[in-house]
Amino acid sequence: MRSTETVDVLIDPPDSRKKPGRVFLGTGVLLIAPTRHSPLARTIGAWANGLFAHIPEEIGLYDPFAVTREQAANDPEAVRIRYGDVEAMAPVVRPTGFSLYLQVARRSDEIRLGFRSNNERGQLVALARAIRDRAREAGREVELYEPDGRVRLVSLAE
Repeated sequence: MRSTETVDVLIDPPDSRKKPGRVFLGTGVLLIAPTRHSPLARTIGAWANGLFAHIPEEIGLYDPFAVTREQAANDPEAVRIRYGDVEAMAPVVRPTGFSLYLQVARRSDEIRLGFRSNNERGQLVALARAIRDRAREAGREVELYEPDGRVRLVSLAE
């Protein structure tokens, strides 16, 4: 995790493939933005990372999650969510890793965020707690729910 205000995630839209991106925790608004790389650049970057044992990513030549807060703020694909609109969340562990599902007011679909790091559980818990705490400050008590499928809820207890 770069900081407590920025988290690298895999955005999992219901109608297409996962896309790397970042979640920015702002004042009053949660901003979810996809990477600035095109599908071709992501493919080449993933190929280079695989071929060279992730050295290009480790030394900073390629960042699959590359998007800045300024780019995200101006990106029409970015999703902006007011903390007070988060109705429920599901921090879960699946057979393939950790995910955070969000149910947001005035949205028919849930937002799914996956994690790709050595500290997936820690990132999931930190992000879920931060969203829950900011939603409380905005006057919304966020409920936990268990989505369908082979998942198990992850405890947010301290």
